[in-house]
Amino acid sequence: MDYVKPVKQKTVVFQIMEQLKEMIATERLKPGEKMPNEYELAELFGVGRSTIREALKIFQYLGVVELRNPKGTFICESSHISSESLTWSMLLGKKDFTDLVELRMVLEHQGLWYLMSYHRENKQFMQETIENLRNAVEEMKSAITNKDLQRRINADYTFHKHIIEVCHNHIFNNLYGTMKSFMYEEISTSQTGLENTSTIVANHNTLINSILKGDYYQTTELFRLHIKDIDHLLTLHAEVQV
Repeated sequence: MDYVKPVKQKTVVFQIMEQLKEMIATERLKPGEKMPNEYELAELFGVGRSTIREALKIFQYLGVVELRNPKGTFICESSHISSESLTWSMLLGKKDFTDLVELRMVLEHQGLWYLMSYHRENKQFMQETIENLRNAVEEMKSAITNKDLQRRINADYTFHKHIIEVCHNHIFNNLYGTMKSFMYEEISTSQTGLENTSTIVANHNTLINSILKGDYYQTTELFRLHIKDIDHLLTLHAEVQV
């Protein structure tokens, strides 16, 4: 029986949090609803009020619940959920830029599909999006001219942010926002030592022109090549650091 791992004792607070998550998942507690008060929850779970208070403080920090004095504690909508847990997961996990690049590719692929398929006939929306993308490229050019690395990285991040925003998915937007500091490092690392920075502008302009042509297959292939180049540069950088 040496393959059996010892069972770890979960804290009472953790058990309370798991049960509250289950109640939310099964809609016994719904977004916007007022939760039972501390006394009622303590009676329900058979624990002390201090334990309930601790669990609620954690949920409040994560943006799951909101304290509205003097009315009580309410379940938040999903848009209020804090990105702290995801941020810490990234910070404490393996610093693998390849995983980050793949996540970017999934999010932006969906953005390109929405832009070129779902919103294809919405000329005003397309025009506004293309204008946003072009403004980001102009910012890149200006930053390169002025040798302002921080502005260049921010413009690059913003360009891809506009593509993801096309999905109108607040979870995607929150996720990309959470990734911001990691994205900055990824962009900076992949462009370190790049002799011809004009290729950065050229690659992004090529992507815009492909979007305007309306060829989804060509655009996604260009985007894959762009991501593949980033991954290759990151790999080279990692090898140099070893």
